Amino acid sequence: MRFLAVLFTVFWLLPAQGVRADVPKELVEDLVDGNVIPAYRAFEAKTGALADAVTTACAGGALATDAVKAAFAEAWLAWAGARHVVKGPVTFFDRQFRIQFWPDSRNRIERALIDLRSVGGTPDIASAAVGVQGFPALERLIYEGKGVDDCFIARPIAANLHTMAGEILTEWTEGDSPFRKALVAPGSGAGVYFTFSESLTALMTGATASLEGILRLRLKRPLGEESGHARPNRAEAWRSELSMDLIRADLAAVADFYHGGAEAPEESRGVDAALRRSGETELADLMTKAFRITRQTADKVDRPLSAAVVDPEMQPVLDELVTQVSALKALIVQKVGPAIGIAGGFNAMDGD
Repeated sequence: MRFLAVLFTVFWLLPAQGVRADVPKELVEDLVDGNVIPAYRAFEAKTGALADAVTTACAGGALATDAVKAAFAEAWLAWAGARHVVKGPVTFFDRQFRIQFWPDSRNRIERALIDLRSVGGTPDIASAAVGVQGFPALERLIYEGKGVDDCFIARPIAANLHTMAGEILTEWTEGDSPFRKALVAPGSGAGVYFTFSESLTALMTGATASLEGILRLRLKRPLGEESGHARPNRAEAWRSELSMDLIRADLAAVADFYHGGAEAPEESRGVDAALRRSGETELADLMTKAFRITRQTADKVDRPLSAAVVDPEMQPVLDELVTQVSALKALIVQKVGPAIGIAGGFNAMDGD
């Protein structure tokens, strides 16, 4: 019997959970300290390496060097490792859109780049159009640009990404009222959260939003609404062929979040530990298996997504991945949420 059939059978046979009355402090601390802050530390480090690589390449009379492409990929993947966090400093000053303006259905990025080229001179990227401040614009310059002639735009974009990453990390961890305190000490006057349940809901909203983003934007959008109507150029990061790597990074980030940053399967932390402490061992085991199988399916897509969506042989794998991600999201919202103290749906992309 296929995994999904088993998953759905077990899913619906599991008893309906009443909402847990309390949310333990250690659960919120596991998620923040074990996953969120390390993800932002990695993002800050990788964007710093990207800024250095672009500066070095441009000084040598080039832009699209192997070193720049490698640093670009690592930085974007680090962003994918953090974009399941949808609350807090990443939302201040529209940073999440400035870091990655996508989808760009009206080709605003290209028009903004044309404007910058026509004006000339080093632009103040942080004050420029949102679309030219982040990864998609830099991708165009590296993979479809004019080489060293675009360095006057590429350098400030890379530097701006590093600046925003540093600001986000600082606002999470430093100062009198870091955002970390708002979550791990709700009601302390450091933020808008008054209970650990509210803190947990804010964190879990990002996990479901990330899975919904994989479904709605990163898979279904390039796949098209009907078989045979794929739109490969609608895949995220299709120019750099990072689309599937980013999806895998998204899934890895949500799995790491769920496990509270635990480095080994036998080390139970985060949501997994909370479920087991409350006697929900069957559900915890099911979630661990669901994450593993879904990530294994993503690994079966052995080519760029823009190529996979037009390959009939890959269609069953992509369809299976869509179904598995959808099931994973349903498990989190309908079973895991109530079991750890969250009532109702909590999906940022649905506006809840």
